[in-house]
Parts: sequence; C-alpha cells; structure tokens
Amino acid sequence: MLTPITRISTSLFIVLLTFPSKLLIAGELTDLITKEPNQHTQLTNDNASSLPPQHASDHLGKVIIVPEKPRSGLEYKSDDIYLKPSLKNQITKQTNNRSSRSTIANDPSCRWLDNRLKHLQKKLRQTKNNQFSHYQDEIDIRKREFTCLKCASTGPTDVDRSICQPKR
Repeated sequence: MLTPITRISTSLFIVLLTFPSKLLIAGELTDLITKEPNQHTQLTNDNASSLPPQHASDHLGKVIIVPEKPRSGLEYKSDDIYLKPSLKNQITKQTNNRSSRSTIANDPSCRWLDNRLKHLQKKLRQTKNNQFSHYQDEIDIRKREFTCLKCASTGPTDVDRSICQPKR
C-alpha cells in the first residue's frame, strides 16, 4: 500500500517527465500558427466574370477545363456471339407468341391472369416433368378464365366476373 507522500511524489515525477514533451509540442504548434497560409484566390462574385466561358473552378479558384465532347467513363467492347440457327428460330417463335397476347384489357384481374399464365408456362418449361402436371392443370383453368372474362378484347363486366370465377 502506498503512503500519501509516495503518491504525491509519483504523480509529481510523471508530471515532470511529460512537461518537456508538452513544451516541445507547444513549440511546434506555435511554428504552425505563425506561418502564413498559402494565399489562394477566393472565388467571389467580383472575380467570377474573369473566368473564361465553359469553364469551372475548383475550391482553390483554379480553372477546371470542361471537355467539349462528352465521353463515357467506361468503354467496353464485347465479342460477337455465335448463335446456332435452331436457337435463332426459338427466339423468333417466342417473340411471335408474345405479340399474339399483347393486347390485354385494362383490368386488374386480366393483368393478373396474364402474368399468372406467363409464370405458370415458365415453370412448366423449366420442370419438363410429369410430376408437376398441376402446372398444366392450372394453366388450362386460367386460360378458360381468361377467355371467359374477355381479357383479350373488351374486358370483363360485373356479370362476367361472377360467372367466370373458377369454383375452388
């Protein structure tokens, strides 16, 4: 256990050791404070007219040249892809299928049915398995509902909605 005199002498010793280093730090700070800062031209309304047209200035007042012709930050050139002729035929068939059902009545239930049919057909193409025949069953039901609601032309009426809803 330390006596009070030992505590005081220890703390006095620590203060004396750190005192010269504080003097050095303070001396270094006074050198920094007494130095003149670099004189930069501040951009004000008075000297803004002296800037050339189509130019900008940075925070120091130096002119930043704006390029005349815009250019992209990233230029990437990819290689051409070779497509098999059979794949090209599939792509054109898919675009033809989409155009046949492109006119849909502006009705929320018709839009939902159309999206649901697209989703189910995509799932059915992905699986190609008899185990998932429930997709085909639902596609058949949704197609009947789509035609009954007249979604490809005028859209459903209130009577059509009550008649065409599939019973669950």
